[in-house]
Amino acid sequence: MHSTTILSHQSKKHLGRIMDPLQSLHIAPHLRMKIQQEDDAVALFNLIQQEKPRLRETLAWPDSVREVADTLRTIQQNRRAFFAGLSAVYLIYWQGELAGVASFNSIKDKQGEIGYWIAGRFEGCGIAHQAIHCLITHYADAGLIDTFIIKASTANPRSNALAKRLGFTYLDCLPSAEKIGEHVYDQNRYRYQLSLIH
Repeated sequence: MHSTTILSHQSKKHLGRIMDPLQSLHIAPHLRMKIQQEDDAVALFNLIQQEKPRLRETLAWPDSVREVADTLRTIQQNRRAFFAGLSAVYLIYWQGELAGVASFNSIKDKQGEIGYWIAGRFEGCGIAHQAIHCLITHYADAGLIDTFIIKASTANPRSNALAKRLGFTYLDCLPSAEKIGEHVYDQNRYRYQLSLIH
């Protein structure tokens, strides 16, 4: 039991050394991404409320965010998951302004599932493309992920187009995989796998 505890502690320290440098990512000159912190809750909550009419068209969760405390709880959960190496949720800043979120919704067996959303006034600037490319580059270089997955609703042409522009390969279509409001949609699944590229 004692040796198992020591091993677990050593594993956590090793994981911490890997995750710490990934808390803040940059692409010069305009893009900065950082792991959410508790003092980001108000700004993120306000952006979600501002964007809610748009977000609820393509995402299932916006209507569940009703007060700052909801956002704070989510940030706290996301931070615990990040330092455990289970997911990574970043705030996107463009020229110093909060522009959206990009994430690995899950990280398991060196596979990461990507999610993102961008505020309406920042669309068309190539921010989502840069943010996801930034995630892929840093997590591949860190040796944490070698297979990247994007799931895009068949009703979301922007996300499907972005996956293709990033060089992802279409895998399959998951029937009735996503419920948004009262509607259920199929999801297209795309993969970017380093072993298939090098």
